[in-house]
Amino acid sequence: MNFRGKNGRKRPGSGGNLVDLTPLIDVTFQLLIFFLLTATFNTDSAFKVKLPKASSNEPASESKALVVEISEDGRFEVDRVVVDDRELQMRLCNAAKDKQVSTVNIKADQNTRHEKVVQAMDVAKLCGIEKLGILHRH
Repeated sequence: MNFRGKNGRKRPGSGGNLVDLTPLIDVTFQLLIFFLLTATFNTDSAFKVKLPKASSNEPASESKALVVEISEDGRFEVDRVVVDDRELQMRLCNAAKDKQVSTVNIKADQNTRHEKVVQAMDVAKLCGIEKLGILHRH
C-alpha cells in the first residue's frame, strides 16, 4: 500500500509498514480477564472453624438408640463389640428390621477421619434408620 497525500508526497510517519494493534489489544484484554477470574477462585478458608461444645449435660431421651463408636484409627464398635464394615451393616440392618432401634448415635474420637463418620451415617440410612445423633463430651 502506498499512502500519499493529495500533493503526491508520502505522509510523515507512514513508512509503508502499518502494524495493526487490534489483535494485540484483544489478547491483552483476554489475558487481563483470565487473570482477574482465576484470582477470585481462592481455595483457602477465610476463617478458622471452631466446633461448638454442648452446654447441656442431659442425654437424649431416646430409649431405642444404638451407639456406634468409632476409634481414632477408624475401627467400629457396636454394643461394646468391635466389628468390621460388613458386620456393622449387618448389625444395624438387623436391629432396624426387628424394630429394636429407631436412632443411631455416633460417638467418634475427636481425631477420627470424617470419612468414617459419614460411612457410619450412610450405613444407618441404608438400613432404614432415619434418626442420627452425634454424641459429644461436655
